[in-house]
Amino acid sequence: MSNNETVQVAQKRAFLGSSYKRRQMITKVAGFIFRLAFVIGACFLILQPLLMKVSVSFMSVKDVYDQTVKVIPKVFTISNYSDAIVIARFWGNLGRSFLLCLVAGLTQTFSCTVVGYGFARFHFKGRDLLFVLVVICMVVPTQVVLIPQFLNFKMLNMNGGLWPFICLGLTACAARCGLYIYLVRQFFRGIPKEVDEAAAIDGAGPFKTFFLIMLQSAVPIMVTVFLFSFVWQWGDNTYTNLFYSPNTLAKMLNSIAYAFDQKQTAGTVSVIAAQDKEAYKDIVTATTTLMCIVPLLVLYLFSQKFFIQSIERTGIVG
Repeated sequence: MSNNETVQVAQKRAFLGSSYKRRQMITKVAGFIFRLAFVIGACFLILQPLLMKVSVSFMSVKDVYDQTVKVIPKVFTISNYSDAIVIARFWGNLGRSFLLCLVAGLTQTFSCTVVGYGFARFHFKGRDLLFVLVVICMVVPTQVVLIPQFLNFKMLNMNGGLWPFICLGLTACAARCGLYIYLVRQFFRGIPKEVDEAAAIDGAGPFKTFFLIMLQSAVPIMVTVFLFSFVWQWGDNTYTNLFYSPNTLAKMLNSIAYAFDQKQTAGTVSVIAAQDKEAYKDIVTATTTLMCIVPLLVLYLFSQKFFIQSIERTGIVG
């Protein structure tokens, strides 16, 4: 092969190599753009309702009727928040909601941790059958068991307070306890058996092993169960309306229009013209909803580290 032919072959190979690299680069860039567009679109679909409520909460009635106002209000006002606090009796309902959710979250976290640990670490007759029943409880509609539970608590004269939630939580019979038990079981299955064996060699019994060793490792999953229970109870109206008499934020959101009419008659909120009442009710509802979400966001910010750790740990074990 002559020198010219050798040079031509080398040039052709170099051209093909650079062309392949360009195609690779174009494919990577196109894939990155597609993934970025997909993530942005998904985030927009999730956050758009929340962002609209943020926008509406700062609008005046004129902005609601103004067809040119889409997102950014022309008349920026924060009086909606002061009115929402008065109409929803926010601070009192916030305290009652927090107490109810705290009781439900703590009791369910404790009971589901104990039950999930038993399913994961102990072998006994009928264990698999019992766990199948736990899984079935995850798909049973709550309406199926509501009436029997209500009648039982009524017979014991417990309705109207926190006792139904304490009993359901401590016995791991609340609405979402099947899911929590499953998550805890998966978490404890990821802990090596050698931990139990080492504890037994050191003279630790089952209770000492659980309370002094396992619970220290189970903090992430316990935080996750607590968050799930707290958030579900925060927005629940079914069990709250049935078993709990005092008002909560979730209850108040369903009756915000009636509460607005009462406060308007009493003159404790901004005076709104009759033709603008419906629009202002929508503004107050959006503002109150946003205020109800804020405590959950704050709670998540302080516990996101444990939440992410527990999701990683429970997702590894099959």
